This record gives sequence, structure tokens and C-alpha cells, in this order.
Amino acid sequence: MLALVAAIPIIITIILTVGVNMPAKKVLPIAWLSICLIGLFYWQMDMLHVTAYTITGFLGSIDTLLIIFGAILLMNMLNEAGAMHRIEAMFNGISEDARIQLVIVGYGLSAFIEGAAGFGTPPAICAPLLIGLGFPPMAAATACLILDSPPVSFGAAGTPTNSAAEILKDTLPTIGVTDLEAWKLDLSWASAVGLAAGTFFVIMVVLALVTRQYSEDKSFFKHSLPMVPFVLFTTVVFDVFYLIVAKFIGSELVSICAGAVTIFATIGAAKAGFLVPKDIWRFPGTERKTETKTDTKEDKPSMSLLKAWTPYLLIALWLVLTRIPEIGLKGIITSFVFSMNNIMDVEGAGFAMKYFNNPGLFPFVLVVLISIPFYGLKGDQVKDIVKKSYNQLYGATIALLFGFAMVYIYRYSNANPLGWDSMLVAMAKGMADLAGANYVFVAPFIGTIGAFMFGSNTVSNIMFTPLQFETATILNIPHVFIVALQNQGGAIGNIVCINNIVAVCATTGIIGAEGKLIKAASLPWVIWYIVLMAAMLGAVAFGII
Repeated sequence: MLALVAAIPIIITIILTVGVNMPAKKVLPIAWLSICLIGLFYWQMDMLHVTAYTITGFLGSIDTLLIIFGAILLMNMLNEAGAMHRIEAMFNGISEDARIQLVIVGYGLSAFIEGAAGFGTPPAICAPLLIGLGFPPMAAATACLILDSPPVSFGAAGTPTNSAAEILKDTLPTIGVTDLEAWKLDLSWASAVGLAAGTFFVIMVVLALVTRQYSEDKSFFKHSLPMVPFVLFTTVVFDVFYLIVAKFIGSELVSICAGAVTIFATIGAAKAGFLVPKDIWRFPGTERKTETKTDTKEDKPSMSLLKAWTPYLLIALWLVLTRIPEIGLKGIITSFVFSMNNIMDVEGAGFAMKYFNNPGLFPFVLVVLISIPFYGLKGDQVKDIVKKSYNQLYGATIALLFGFAMVYIYRYSNANPLGWDSMLVAMAKGMADLAGANYVFVAPFIGTIGAFMFGSNTVSNIMFTPLQFETATILNIPHVFIVALQNQGGAIGNIVCINNIVAVCATTGIIGAEGKLIKAASLPWVIWYIVLMAAMLGAVAFGII
């Protein structure tokens, strides 16, 4: 009963966004109000705690909002400077085929950025870039949201995977594990196996959905099947490096290395015509784009390719230098913290922001400030860029403020006089009790639920890994296997996570289409889940993990 009552705000969110197609900026305040009422009158929390955790949630949204604002500001600046036009021409120069562009930008570039930054950064960068290449905003948002899933467990230099292990460091000795780093490596490998198995399927599903939606024949296969050879090549390149690094080096460099190699390999293959389809496919209205736009001198890109890419190169350089621990800058960057503890004198209600480590401020806003004189932008242009970015962020701000507030009440609702678990733990235990011997099929779903609510694989792991570990002990299931399923479930859950959906809608200018995006992502999530379970059970059967 507790689990069912705790799930009411999530059910409301799903019904209003998917069923009624209400925008998230209206849905999430309603969902927040519902969880406040449940907390006050059912969990018997007091008003002080509900208010404190609401404020904590509002403050917790600042990190994400800054990332979104920085990404929007960067894209608007690049558009105003003319750099995006030059970048578009470059990708058209590699291939005019929108499917090839989707694989290179939506998967390869996204994986690299996920590995370096994580926390919703890849769709914020890659989706607007695809729009600049002629993709409809809905297609770009859907594709980037779904494709940014295999790299997620190793995002931000392995943060989700490392967090899952760190949260267990005091518990692992109870099962005889004394080497935390070795256990991390085992978890890294187990997590990578299932996600690597889904690479081919997730790319093909996205290609099928996009080409069907925007082709007159409405076929899932006519325009996607010719991409099979190129996608297989992409999969092999990505998975080989992904698995090797996960097995022998560790989680920090998995997505960074695999993404970087994939970008160079796919660009080289596309330029050489290796395994690419014979017929070019583009979105209606963008066919033969280069022929119609390069006839006039003013439409010809005059900016050098290096100058156009300089902001992205600076971003990549900053992220790599500050995210890989071995370089030595990560500790310095993360040491600068603004924090507030015991808000309203409530224990646990606190806020901490590592401002130099926030991609929105550093490097996005920093790079924009550097680029203004670099591109020779004038005062009026800068004002227009800032104003446009603010207007694009407005709707997302409301949604994220109340989304985070709802999450914090979920998380800390154990502050009640009844001695009940938090609503989060109550829901997770309810699902575990229902599953019984079939718990292995439920474990990734718990990870997905965590990502859905928190917008983060990392936070999902922090919240639910201890529960998954204890359940594995009770059911006598290998602990690494169950924790890997939690980790993977959080990764694929990012594609239906409301916070990520709000963020990508904001950066692509389709605020209010959150319900449509959830619908579009639901089928790929189901396919992902099936592939993931088959791969993991097969890996256990053959002794791979």
C-alpha cells in the first residue's frame, strides 16, 4: 500500500504528460503539490521539513539550469557569429545523408561529450547541432535523447559507476571484498557488457523511427535497413574500445575513449564512402541543400573550419583536462564549493555546488565570453543572444524547479514520526516483494525509476544501489550482477527521464512537447530493456561476467 501511495505523483506525471500532453512546466508543479499533500497527511511529515526540502530542491536545480542556459547561450552565439553555418557545411561535406550525420553527431559525438561531462550535456550540444544540419527539432531531440544511453553509465569520467561502488565501500567487506578498486573494475566490466550489446539496436531503432516519421512511405525498414553495414561498423569500433577500456583500465575513460575513436572512424568511413548507402536520404525540404544554398556568394561559408570549431575544441579540451583524474586538475576544480547546510535548521536539507565543475558555467559561459571578441560580435548582437537564451530557458526553469523539489521530498520523506522508509525506498521494496524470484528482471527497472525521477544515473545509483545489494544478498544473486543491472537501468532510464526531456526540449526550442517526446522514447526503452536482459543473462550463462 505504501508503494502505491508513494507512486501517485509519478502516475500523475505520466498521465498528464503522456495522456493529456500537458507541458512539463504545468505538470510538475501539480505533481509537486500532490507529493506535498501525501507527505503531510499520509507520511505525516511536518510543514517545516516539506518546506525545507522544497527549497533544497529548488537550489538543487541550479546546476542543471546552468548547463541548459550555457548550452543555449553557446548555440545562439554560434548562430549569430555564423560559425554554425560553417559547421553545417562541414558535415554536409562529409555526407549529405542525414542518416550518416545522425550516427556521427548523434552517437559518436554524443558519446564523447557524455564521457567528458555527462549530466545532460550531450543532448544539449548535439541536438541543436543536428537542427543546424536540417533536422526537424523533434527528430533531433528524440534521436539525441535515445542515442545518449550506452555511454551514460560511464558519463562524467565514470561518475555513475564509481558512485555505485563508493556507496557500498562500507558494506562490501561483509561479503569478503577488501579491494574496492578491483570490485569497481569488475562492476565497470559487467556494466559495459550489457550496454555494449545494445549499441547496434539502439542506433537502428532510432534510424527506423526517424526515417519512418519523416518519409512519405512511412516504412520502418526502407530507409533504415541500407544503414545496417555502416551501423555494424560503428558498433564494432565503439564496442571494441568501450569493452577493452572497461575491462582493463576502468570506468573513467570508457565513454571518452570509445566516443573519440568512433568520431574519427565514422567520419573517415563516410568520406571514403565505406559501407555507406548508395542513395542519399534527407529530410523533406532539405534535399540537395548544398546546391540551392551555395549559388549565392553570401550563403557560401567564408569562415575557416578551425575558427568555426574553436569553441567546441575549447570545450572538449576543458572537459578532458578537468574530468580525467590522472591529469591532476580534477581535484583542484572540484575543491571550489559553495554550500548551504541545514536549511531552516533541518538536517539533510543542504545545497552544495562545485561551480568550477559545472559545464554550464565552465566551459560553456566561459567559452561564450571568450568567443564574443574572437568572432567580433557587437553589443547589440550580444544583447540579442542573451535575451533569446533567457526566453528559451523560461519554461524549463519552472519545470525543473518543481521537478527537483518533488525529488527531494521523495528522497527525504523518511523524516516522519511513523518510522516509515522514504517514499523512494517504499516503492523500491514494493517492486522487489512483488518480483520475488524474478527480481533480476526488476532490478534494471528500479534503476530506470531512479533516473526517471532524478534525471541522473548517478543519483539513481546512490539511492538504490544499497537496496539492490541487500536484495541480492537475500536472494543469493551475484552482487556485481545486480548492481550492474541497477547501473544499466539508470542509463537506459535517461531516455524517459522527465528532467532530461525538459532539458532537451528547452535546447531545441520545443518546450511543451514533453509528452510527445516521452511517447517517442517509450518503444526504444522497451526494446533496450529486452536486449539488456538477454545480453546480461547470456553473459552470465557463458561466464563472461
